[in-house]
Amino acid sequence: MKGNHKYIVLLNISISILIVINTIRAQELTVVYSNDPYSSDVITTFHAKNINYLSINDFANLFSARTYFDKQNKKIIVYLQDKVLKITAFNPFIIIDQQVYQLPIETEYQNEEIYVPLKYFINIINEVFPFRIIYNKWNKQLEIITPELSNIIKINIEEKVNGTLIKISTTKDFVESELGLRTGHGWIYVDLYGGKVDSSVLYAEYDKGLIANVVPSQLSDELCQIGFRLRDDILEKQLMLQNSNEILVSIKTKKDLSKEITENLEREKKKWLIDKIVIDPGHGGKDPGAIGQKYKTKEKDIVLSISRYLKEMLEEELDIEVLMTREDDRFLELDQRTEFANRNQAKLFISIHANSNPNRNVRGVSTYFLGPNNTDDARNVANIENSVIRLENTSKYADLSQENFILSAMAQNRFNTESQDLADIVQKEISQECNQPDLGIRQAGFYVLWGASMPNILVETAFISNLNEEKLLRSDSFQKKQARAIFRSIKKFKEKYEVEL
Repeated sequence: MKGNHKYIVLLNISISILIVINTIRAQELTVVYSNDPYSSDVITTFHAKNINYLSINDFANLFSARTYFDKQNKKIIVYLQDKVLKITAFNPFIIIDQQVYQLPIETEYQNEEIYVPLKYFINIINEVFPFRIIYNKWNKQLEIITPELSNIIKINIEEKVNGTLIKISTTKDFVESELGLRTGHGWIYVDLYGGKVDSSVLYAEYDKGLIANVVPSQLSDELCQIGFRLRDDILEKQLMLQNSNEILVSIKTKKDLSKEITENLEREKKKWLIDKIVIDPGHGGKDPGAIGQKYKTKEKDIVLSISRYLKEMLEEELDIEVLMTREDDRFLELDQRTEFANRNQAKLFISIHANSNPNRNVRGVSTYFLGPNNTDDARNVANIENSVIRLENTSKYADLSQENFILSAMAQNRFNTESQDLADIVQKEISQECNQPDLGIRQAGFYVLWGASMPNILVETAFISNLNEEKLLRSDSFQKKQARAIFRSIKKFKEKYEVEL
């Protein structure tokens, strides 16, 4: 009987497995879009236990949303529009920003992908986001209805006999002070303050002509950028307002200009191209920064003095236009600093600080560029410098997680190489000039560098927490040495990259 009993149990298990397998089947859904009736997609769901499950990866792809997958913890993060979705396998809870939503059943996990119950997931999405998703199970269709949120509605490119003309049509009445035009390393960028753009709609690729790609980006709530990747060097550019709802960008290349004009412009090209720099003295006003223990030296005062010396050297010896985020003892929020650099179309952004460490024996110089924290020391320094947000409106930093900084660094990747190169030059020059231990260049998530549209670095000149270096930081001669080392670094960087351009 015992043997028969085992046989019956095994038979029942086998039958149960077969029943489960038979209840799981794939199903294709057609996806249509209200704002583009001529486009559609097809996604595959699976049907189990009378429930349709949707892959989160497929869902993210429908909106061209970035994702970050933590394989070890079976967790996926989706960056959709201005919100962050966090979903874990075998878990009924979904976190959108800081709000928790509960599904009536758990998520599933197959082939290293997380699946959500389609109907219940859509109900949550429709509650949170401005667009709506309608699921019609009878005709196996998903319809995505998107409201008109963008005020940049069309981009046309026309190849003319004497150049290329870009037409940007808008629903917002822009004025000239809200527009910016800049170039760099094979790209031309149009900045629109107050612009709203749907990158998934206006992204474009072209097989021929001067423009290879159109890449729109919503950099912040108040700023959008439209990048145009070029196939040829441009020698002349101009931005004009045709009317308040049409922006024109005229571009000319060598092929478009006469030999005489080309020769004149080639001579112009040999002039200094890195001609405007923003120096950012860290902290200020109600934010003193780090404070020395022996002399009670305030970081905000030291870095302002070094910045003034650097500004004077650059203007006198290189004839560079130098702007400072603050000229006196005033408080600035972190994002205002890079916004200032972007608005003034600076070519470099250099934030100057003094370091601090609980271990008072630590000394030396280190230089940072934006990226994920690559060491514990880098993370600690970033946390100290970022702590100023306690004096600001902290809600705007709520979603700046480690994953956000990784994506931000990716978004600024066109400046990553230059930023790292500048950091390396600065690090070597300060270490040699000031006879300080070289603590190396590092990546870290500094809020003050986030969003800068040019090569950008943060310099930790010396440790104000170290008694000897605090004394040095107070002296004019040491401050001038720091400024002189950064000056020489900028000069070397300028000479190198302007030759390459």
